[in-house]
Formats: sequence, structure tokens, C-alpha cells
Amino acid sequence: MSEAGLFVVGKSTPLPLKDVSVEAHINGFLVGLDSTLKYSNAGADPIEVVFRFPLEECFAVVGLEAVIDGRKVKAVIREKEEARQMYDDAIASGHSAALAEEKKGDIFSISLGNLPPQKDAELHLKLAGQLPLDAEGGVRFSLPAVLKPRYTPVGSTDLLAKIEAASHHGSAPAVFSFHLEVASRGVSDVTSPTHQLSKETRGGVIKASINEGQPLDKDLVVVVQYKSPYEPKAIVENGEKGADKESMMSGPVVMLNFFPEFKSSKAACEFIFLVDRSGSMGGEFIKSARETLILFLKSIPPGCSFNIIGFGSNYESLFPSSVPYNQENLDRAIQHAECVEADLGGTELLPPLRFIFGQRLLEGLPRQVFVLTDGSVSNTEACIQEVKRNVESARCFTFGIGSGVSTYLVNGLAQAGNGTAEFIQSGERLQPKVIRSLKQALQPSVTNLRVEFQLPAGFEVTQAPSKAPVLFSGDKAVVYGILKGPSELMSPVDCTASLKGQILDQPLEYSIPFEVPGNSPSFPIPIIHHLAAKALIKDWERDGGNKKSEIVKLSIESSVVSSHTAFVAIDESNQPVKGAMKTWDITAKEVESDFSALISAPTSYACRSASPKTKKGGGILSSLISSGSSSSRKGKKKKALMSKAAAPPMQQAKVHSSDEDLEYSSMECNSAISDCYSAAPVRQSAMRSYEKCESKLASGPGRTHPTGDSLSSLISLQQADGSWKLDDVIAKVLSMSLKELSDACPVKCDGGVATLWATTLCVVYLELKHPSQKDEWELIAMKAELWLDGQSLPAGPDLNAMKAAAKKLIA
Repeated sequence: MSEAGLFVVGKSTPLPLKDVSVEAHINGFLVGLDSTLKYSNAGADPIEVVFRFPLEECFAVVGLEAVIDGRKVKAVIREKEEARQMYDDAIASGHSAALAEEKKGDIFSISLGNLPPQKDAELHLKLAGQLPLDAEGGVRFSLPAVLKPRYTPVGSTDLLAKIEAASHHGSAPAVFSFHLEVASRGVSDVTSPTHQLSKETRGGVIKASINEGQPLDKDLVVVVQYKSPYEPKAIVENGEKGADKESMMSGPVVMLNFFPEFKSSKAACEFIFLVDRSGSMGGEFIKSARETLILFLKSIPPGCSFNIIGFGSNYESLFPSSVPYNQENLDRAIQHAECVEADLGGTELLPPLRFIFGQRLLEGLPRQVFVLTDGSVSNTEACIQEVKRNVESARCFTFGIGSGVSTYLVNGLAQAGNGTAEFIQSGERLQPKVIRSLKQALQPSVTNLRVEFQLPAGFEVTQAPSKAPVLFSGDKAVVYGILKGPSELMSPVDCTASLKGQILDQPLEYSIPFEVPGNSPSFPIPIIHHLAAKALIKDWERDGGNKKSEIVKLSIESSVVSSHTAFVAIDESNQPVKGAMKTWDITAKEVESDFSALISAPTSYACRSASPKTKKGGGILSSLISSGSSSSRKGKKKKALMSKAAAPPMQQAKVHSSDEDLEYSSMECNSAISDCYSAAPVRQSAMRSYEKCESKLASGPGRTHPTGDSLSSLISLQQADGSWKLDDVIAKVLSMSLKELSDACPVKCDGGVATLWATTLCVVYLELKHPSQKDEWELIAMKAELWLDGQSLPAGPDLNAMKAAAKKLIA
């Protein structure tokens, strides 16, 4: 069930979300969003309500307006403590007010105070975003529908995680509408892997909308396919008229989209696959993780080493340390991958990361860490910092699986580890994403990477982000240039930006020319200025230095909220709202854990009775509903009032009070969950099931005809060295008899020649029968070609003749 976006502070009754409408406008890699959410207070008292939604780092909230009882309240940005004080004073005076701020990483929160009884409320949000390019060359737009509770590791004091863990389900919106407009120039198609779209093209614009009756119970993904998606491009947005001349909003800003292509040798590596096996990964998520892991394992080139580590409340390593990639170890790993379950409880990501980075490095094999997770932990920053500390010895690539995944965690780990992040929704093909990441991991690092601007005299530039992004062949790299120069130019001036670096001691350089002033993109807001400001703010926030004053100044002048600022809106136009505004305290004993339902029945009963429950929370169109006892609020912000709740025997509840996060208190319960899942009955039950699975696979009839299509079957049958065996199983996949295959071989088909012939047949079959899926089998074929090149043929036909015979047979 979807959950409404507003919830009464501390109260179990949700506010009905009557209507949600989202208008999106896409032009190239830019998107502007206008969202309207309509609610109603059916109660007898004025109330305070809170709305939270996940916000990716590539998006910025650039406008907020609340309409309460017909009165418009437009927000402005102020320093965070000042904004909170203004909000508190307004509430104390009986005025309606709104406070909006970043809470943690990718979570944005809006508080609305003094919503009158029997009245309606509306939220109007404006967002600006920069869209990523997916593995198949499509520009990907995602509208989050779920804000998952963050798992709180043992000993964590993350108050936001506790608020989210205390959420309850709310009501789905009665009406949901989504309308998208895409500038049609260069567009070949607009599709959605998650929802059905209605489309029409009119006047140079493709209009798309969700078909009526479709609930937004999962993230909405729309992919725009362009005819030339990899074309380097500079987009110049001119300054705003009337803006302060000292403000960044007054001058032009250039958005640079680099698409470098360079050849690089594929180096052997050490691959470590870190797979989330927490309870929240159950069902389709763990199935997707299994498929991803198996495709990874089959695509590893010879000469590498690897290991698999599963993590939850604890972690399990398949091998004590990484092992050579050979047939014996591959068979063991595939057997292991097919039996992986979501049976390890919580989501303790930090300990396995420390375990990995504590392992001895293998000489000549650069370490590549792949993290597969549904991305819901509260100690995100600690995990990111751990990866960042070890970036010189290991790169980190991440996969976020399913709706509600924490983009802050998944992107943050990849950025800190000089890798890339991919996201997989239900209905999307994971194979291209897996292979793209593996190809990137096999590329050597580009060093001394920088952007250099060639500008006319009198111009200055501030680059955002200040450090050029990690570079991979065929991948998009975006950099903003905030320009300052003469206020009035008689004619456009020529400029150039060059991306430079070195790979294996060879120089790289990619240049993009542009003109100032330019032709601003067709958006009603200065979208590139907003995105450049956010990139610079995030730069300063990550720096960890004393940049607060600079952040506050830039945030206010660009209307982009930061960790040190907040939107605040106060309605003083009418008489104060009458009646005492009701507020509620959290009752932790009403919160139970949802993870336990994903474990076996006897164990889950014990866990359920002992552990607090975490329900899936709301997102941009979903709510977090808290429950508890009521109190009236007048005057300053309330202090938390909560006695110790009934705690599980293994850990007594802890009580916290803080001004942060609306003064909530909740029970810190996750060590109890952790203890529950590491208890002997749970582990023994899980291990018995796991060992039974592996035993069944190990004692099976050997090579049988795999299920699935011919492509996945061929991939599953390839040997670790890149070859295929000639037998009945391969014959069935190729839709021929073993005799037909053997008779078509140009030389006597026995011994090593049979394997050579089978491998040639499989490579040719992939090329002829699956050309559109080359991104999935390219590394598989490359491994086979390497094996073929190393074989000695008997006297007679050479390898080219073998391939010609194979093409004649398969065509």
C-alpha cells in the first residue's frame, strides 16, 4: 500500500491525501517539476503536520508554497536556526506557518503548523534536476514513491532513523495524475519500465501521462531515448535580469556534458561482491541480487580473483579471502549465489566494509568492491567515510535495488570510492547495468583529471564541483562553470572548456566550445543556475571546512536549500487560528519490526514479540504516521515527553530528547533486532535451509538444459576459462542435435577440437542471434575469444575457417 505524504505529529490517524498532481518538463538532461498535493483536516482541532520525501542529490527544491484555508504562504530561505525560531514564534501566535529543510542526506522535510479543522491544505513544490544516462543510452527520470525506514545499527544515535522507524501506514491518494512534456527534438522514444504511459506528439513536444487508475505504489521511472545521446554539449544559461550584480544569479552559467571515449586495456582485478541479505531484501529484491551476482560471476575475465560476502545483522564470507577465478571456485560461487536468501536480519553495512578493507591486497590485482543493496541504513555517512578512507586501495561500485533505495547511500559510496552507481527498479533489465559497471571496473583509473577553461580577458570562472568527476570511457561527466565578466557584451564571445587527464601515462583531452551569452534552455526558472549552486553547496558541505557563511549566502541568493538553511513561510494576513493545536508524543511500544516476517515462522514469532516494528514509510507521495498520546501545544517548540516503553528482554529501551527532528523520542531497538537475528535458533534454521539448498544443487544430475532463454542459458553454461563443452545441453540451446553440430565441424570433432568447435559455435550464435543484446554478452564473448586465441588447431582449417563454418550452420 502507498502511504500519504502528510502525517499528524505523533498521531496514528493519517490525513487523507485527496489529490496529487505532478507536472514534469524534460529538455535533454534537464528536468523541472511542479507538484501539487492536496490534503484535508477532518478533525475538530488545528493540527501540525509533517511531510517527508526522498530527494536525490541531482535535484534541488527551488520553490515552495503552502495554501492553508485558502491563504497562500510563500517560503523564503533563511539560516536554519533563524528559520526554526520564526516558525516557532508564528505557531505560538496562532498563525499558520511552514518550515522546510534537509533532514539527512537524501531526505527533505516540510512541517505545516496550525492547519485549521475542517479545512484543506495544499503544498506546491518546484524542483530542478539533472538527469543521468542509463546503461542503454536513455535519459532516466525517477519519481520516488517510497521513503524506506533507515535501519539503525547498534549504538547509533541517529534521531531521524528513529522517527522513520516509528512510522505507520497511511491512506493512498484518492487521485493521482502525472503529466510529462518532453522537447521532442532528437527524441526517438519515451517509455516507462514501471507504469503504463499514454503518449502524443504535438507542436514539437511529446506529451505523456500515466493511465488512469494506476496507483503510485512504487517509484515511477520514465526513460527518454535520444537519437544521439552521447554527443558532447555545452548549455549556457544567461543571468537573471534584475539580480544583484554580486550574485551568481546575475551572470551566465554553463553546463558542460562530456562523453569521453578512449581505448584502455582491460586489467585483471580482484572483485569482491558485497550482497545485502537483510530482511528488507526479501522477495523480488533478493531474486534480483541473485541474478546480478550470477551474471557478474560469469562475466569475470580470466586471471582475476574474487570473493562473495553477504551482510545483514552480521556478515558471511564465502571464502576466507579472495580466491583465483577458476572452474572449481566458479562452480562453488554459482552454487552459493543460487542459494542466497534474505536471512541475515538487519543492515549492518559498516562491519563488512571494514573487513574488506582490512584484507591484504593481492599483488597486481586492483581491488574492486561491488555493493548490492536496497540501501536503507542510518549510519550512511560513516559508511561513505570508510570507503573514502580506502579509495587509494579500492574502488567501489554500487547497485541500488527496488523502490525507496537511499540514493544518498548508493551514490555516496560510489562517489567516495571513485566508482559508479546503478539503480534497478522492478521491471527494468539489470543485465546492461551489470555489464556497464564491470566494464568500468576493468578500466584503469584516469589520473590528474581536471577541467580547464579558455575565456576572454575580463572573465572569471568558478567550477562546480571543484573536483572533476570520476571518468570512464563512454560515460557522462557533468561540470558547471559559474562565469563572471563584463555586464554587457556587444556580441557573443567564444569560449572553450577542456577535460584533461592521463590514463596509463598517456594524455587525454576533450574540448567543448561555447558562446557567452548563450541561448538559455526553455524553462520558466533559471534551472542551470539552481543546479550549479547546489553542486557548489554540496562541494563545500563535503569539504568539512568552515564554509557555513559561504553556504548560507549562496543558498539564500540562489534559492537552493542547504544543510545550514531552511525554507520558512508565515501567514500573518488573517486572524490567528483559534483553538489549541494538538501535538502527540511517540509511543515506542506500539512500534514493531517488519523484518521478522521475512524469516521462518518459529523464529519470526520470537523476533516479533521482542523487537520494535518498522513499517515502510512514505516518499514524495507517501506518509509517515506516528502514534502516541495527545497533548496541547502553545508557545515554543515542545520537549519530548516519554517514559521508558516496554522493551525486549535483551535490551531496555533508551530515551532521547533533542530539539532536532521535531523533538521526537523513540526506542532504540536495533541491537535487539540484531541479537534476535544472531540468536542460535535463527542462524541454525537459516543455515539448515541454506545447506539443504547447496546439498541439493551439489547432488543434482549435472549439466541439464537450463531454464530461461537461449542467451541466459548460454551464459550459464560457459566455463571459467571462456570455453563451452560440446554436449547435448549445448545442442539443445542451439536448437540442433549433437550429431548435426559434430558433423558440421570442418575437422574431426573429438577431444580438444570439440571444445574449440563448441566455443566457436556459441560466439557466432551470440553475434547472429542476439545482436541487440550485445551489451549483455560482450564480456562473455571477449572471454571466449581470448580462450580461442590461445588454442592450437590441428593441421587444416584455421580459426577464421572454423568461424565461417559456424556462421553457415547457424545463419
